[in-house]
Amino acid sequence: MNFPRLRAIRHQARVIANIYNSRGLKSCKNTLKPQLGASQRVASTVEVKSEQTDGFLRKMLNKLPFMNIERIRAQSSAYLLYENVVDKLYYVELFERYELPDTFFSWFAITELHVWMLCARAMAEGDLGQLIRNSIVEALWVDVARRTKQLGDVNPAALRAQVEELSHQLQATFIAYDEGIQSDDIVLAGAIWRRLYQMQYASPHHVEDFVRYVRQHMAQLDRLTKEQLLAVRPVKWELIDKM
Repeated sequence: MNFPRLRAIRHQARVIANIYNSRGLKSCKNTLKPQLGASQRVASTVEVKSEQTDGFLRKMLNKLPFMNIERIRAQSSAYLLYENVVDKLYYVELFERYELPDTFFSWFAITELHVWMLCARAMAEGDLGQLIRNSIVEALWVDVARRTKQLGDVNPAALRAQVEELSHQLQATFIAYDEGIQSDDIVLAGAIWRRLYQMQYASPHHVEDFVRYVRQHMAQLDRLTKEQLLAVRPVKWELIDKM
């Protein structure tokens, strides 16, 4: 995907990274090793200088419009996390294996499930996590708008109404998934069946596979540190038999 907003955020992130790298801040911080003996009781002058310069630079940049480092990084990471879903997910294989119709709604429901997993992990990071969550959801709606324009001869008013309905349903779906992940597999299975299969017939084995899929990928996401999440460490959205 190629979002204009993502390009702007990436450009700002590269500007900041270049400033940091030109001052050697990244290398000082990452390569400094704790010493033994007396040096444990004396702070390194290199480390102090790096931290002071780092702090000054951050304060300076954060005063500039649109240059809050953490916000820019979080927004950029959120869009890349979303991109990692839609670019790496095996949609066609999921549709065929689990007997889901190859429709826009099926695409949305599958994507929504993965967006919820990312948002649930992000919310463990407090205020920064809330920004990541909001940016991931924003990326979803930007993508939805782009894809709906490619649907062809569709009534614009009806399409807007359907997208608005999906927006309302997303909130309820997130609540249902939140309840399911914190409860037993039966509750989670019910939430998945109601959303993906729209309360129509579904093989119990298919629903069971989705429950395992969610549990295992949530465990994988939970193992990521905040830095790994912001660095967009690739999440392998693998099917159950490939995990």
